[in-house]
Amino acid sequence: MDADGRDGADGTPARFSSVDWARRQAMRARSLATNLMHLRPHDVPLSLTAWARRHVLNDERLNSARFLLFFWFGARFLALGIWALIPSAQGDVYYYYDRMALLADLGPAQLAAEYPTPALFFLYIPYILGLGSARGYIIAFVLVMVALDAAFTYSLWLKSGHMRGLAVIFWTSFLGLIGPVAYLRFDLVTSVLCGWALMFLMRHHAWMAGVMIGLGASFKLWPALLWGALCGSDKKHNLKVTFGIGLTGATLAGISLLWGGWDRLLSPLSYQTDRGLQVESVWATVPMLLRAAGQGDFVVAISRYQAFEVWGTSTSFWASAADVAALVGYAVIAAASLAFALRGRGRMMESCALVLLFITVLIVANKTFSPQYVIWLGAPAAAMFTVLGGGDEPPSTGTLHRYTQPASGLQTVARGTNTYAADWRHVKRIAIIILVVCGLTTVIFPIGYGALVNEAGDWVLLSVRGLLTCVLALRNTLVVALLVELVRWVWSFTNPDVWVPHQDDGSPETLSIPTSPTSLSVPHTASSTTPNTTETVDA
Repeated sequence: MDADGRDGADGTPARFSSVDWARRQAMRARSLATNLMHLRPHDVPLSLTAWARRHVLNDERLNSARFLLFFWFGARFLALGIWALIPSAQGDVYYYYDRMALLADLGPAQLAAEYPTPALFFLYIPYILGLGSARGYIIAFVLVMVALDAAFTYSLWLKSGHMRGLAVIFWTSFLGLIGPVAYLRFDLVTSVLCGWALMFLMRHHAWMAGVMIGLGASFKLWPALLWGALCGSDKKHNLKVTFGIGLTGATLAGISLLWGGWDRLLSPLSYQTDRGLQVESVWATVPMLLRAAGQGDFVVAISRYQAFEVWGTSTSFWASAADVAALVGYAVIAAASLAFALRGRGRMMESCALVLLFITVLIVANKTFSPQYVIWLGAPAAAMFTVLGGGDEPPSTGTLHRYTQPASGLQTVARGTNTYAADWRHVKRIAIIILVVCGLTTVIFPIGYGALVNEAGDWVLLSVRGLLTCVLALRNTLVVALLVELVRWVWSFTNPDVWVPHQDDGSPETLSIPTSPTSLSVPHTASSTTPNTTETVDA
């Protein structure tokens, strides 16, 4: 072929000469330099996003089951590969095995007091499948977790509508970045159950959503605090959710009481109260930075709670601050739940935001922050894509929606904005923060944990410890940033400004809302129309 693509005169294909090739490359370089010179700062994320959507995650790949399956296996091999290189990550599974090996002799009353009694039922399943051997237990445990992961991935593919590709990509990337911890702890169970609860809620199966939360609370107690996030609707819906949680919890609690006794039933509540400041917690960030800089006097050692904790300069202050933050966090969860329930008729995406807010509050306001805590965020965050693509309302056309609460005499106003576009912006920001947090968490544990907690060493180890401490501080800062983002989002639909007095005098009520960008912040999209400034509603 000639330089313009035609065949040569002798019928043999000609090649580009080196001069032509060099000239074309120089022209491309000049064009790229010109574009970069005129590139504005806020154009960069858009350009990167457009490039990714065109060349990496285009519509063809996002809707290809074969591509997503290949991506899923690749991410899982990455996580298992880290496990093979750093086998110390499986320490908790050995602990589970040791407890289950003694279960028949000692009974549940004296074993694994930090976990609710029903969790022992689950932990005993791999013991049976592994035929009582330690290696068999680990293999069976990991296979059960992988099967649970695959089941949740398939449910995302089925229920997420036009967002199914992104939902699967996020969840697959999430577990790939969190590494082997996802399969070597049973926190994946509670995360998936919370994700399925939101999916059931989206399909108006409120009772089943409650059952999922009740089951999650039987493994780890914290899912019980999500009850308020599922109850922002009419009384019938709220009763179904409450009945599902209450029936499941009461049944499992009754079985646990008969099997393990009253003290064992309450032991998980008292187990956490005496714990110290774990090195990975948000509240240990300052002491760990001081320790890395050689300031103050600090000791890092493993405690009787099987966790590395830090003692020394100012740690008592930060531990006390964490205790106060925990009380404030519970108050925030209670207040947000009450506001959401009183307001009523909340959107499904608002329930997702509340669930993620409550989980993040529990992580931030805790003296401990084990790497598996990050897993709690994964499935509920993936469910946001499902709600956005398969269950929530289509983009708003600017009309006003009003919901009346007869008991409280209040009305809820869903402002006339494109809620779909606003939700999508929140979902993107939250998903990106969570994925970065996952990657940094894996760098901390299991990759660099030994250097982080080691007390002695040469200058090389001290330098690595300083670098890992900076990674830890960055991870904790991003978790706090996630909390701020979620607080802002939840405040936007629970604050008193969206509640207006209900006039029950038989006359129609006229509501006027200004259309200035500062008050409405209407995203400009091709599908949206001009918001109505006034709407007359029969009171």
